[in-house]
Amino acid sequence: MIRSFIAIELPSDTRDALGKLLEGLKRYSPDISWVKRENIHLTIKFLGNIHEERIKEIKGAIEDATKDISLFYLRPFGLGAFPNSKNPRVIWVGIDKSKPLEKIYKELQRGLEKLGFKREDRAFSPHLTLGRVKRPAHGRHLSDAIKKYKNFSAPSFLVQDIVLFKSELHPKGAKYTALERVSLKGNKTN
Repeated sequence: MIRSFIAIELPSDTRDALGKLLEGLKRYSPDISWVKRENIHLTIKFLGNIHEERIKEIKGAIEDATKDISLFYLRPFGLGAFPNSKNPRVIWVGIDKSKPLEKIYKELQRGLEKLGFKREDRAFSPHLTLGRVKRPAHGRHLSDAIKKYKNFSAPSFLVQDIVLFKSELHPKGAKYTALERVSLKGNKTN
């Protein structure tokens, strides 16, 4: 079985900007389980454990979901927390609204549901996870940091492909490996 998810990879300059933000946040609460700079990505759909034989059909669903989508830009903006900044469990940077991204998400949901994957119950809230709070006491110090960096922004980046990743969990952190990559076609849109 392969633990897997569908995501958008970030370019190195976006990761660099997020890495600087992470350094600032770590000063507020170093005991949070922070995501490594190189592992930050935009998850579109977490699939869980799949059999290797399903990779081809999942790639087909990604191709179907992106067939009418041209290259487009996304902009990381704002720092927040789920469920909220007073009781943070997940620290994230948001993504500005994007019609192409929303369309990919909806089409992927439809295509993957046909393959037997459960449709998400909650609304799509695109974000870049920076850290997870394991114990509530560790997250309390972060509300000041979230206020301080709430208007964080990184330069827009061009989305060129959608990736099916394999996720391996190790004691020193997760390792992500691209299994399939579906390139977007055509001209840039906003």
